[in-house]
Amino acid sequence: VVVHPQSVIHSMVQFEDGSIKAQLGLPDMRLPIQYAFSYPDRIPSSLERLDFSKHAALTFEQLDTDRFRNLSLAYDAIAIGGNMPCIINAANEVAVSAFLQDAIGFFDMSDIIEKTMNIVSYIKKPSYDDYVMTNTEAVCIAKEQLQSIKK
Repeated sequence: VVVHPQSVIHSMVQFEDGSIKAQLGLPDMRLPIQYAFSYPDRIPSSLERLDFSKHAALTFEQLDTDRFRNLSLAYDAIAIGGNMPCIINAANEVAVSAFLQDAIGFFDMSDIIEKTMNIVSYIKKPSYDDYVMTNTEAVCIAKEQLQSIKK
């Protein structure tokens, strides 16, 4: 994950051989929204086209994981495995919902997620039923954490 300040590259994927494909476009959400409505077709657009002479410099920066902790938490959940990705997903849904309702600040979301990850019961090899119970427990714990943070 990198930060691309120009917002011209919207996505990239690196293949096993090391080659990379990127999807580029103007930093304008109208085209992605149009594509969402026309999917899977591409329809003609009157929007301005990307002019590489105006966007010659494409730069990248490392993401500050101290400031934006959610990425580090996601990497931790992947490394830990088991039901931890389920825990982080449930906590994230609660935190994002609270943020969108202006109940907490942006940086409070990672506190809720991290505390939930530390409290919910970890299961190394979860069954389907374990995932269902994990999701329920994580939502409950995240909501409890939310109460201690609310503005």
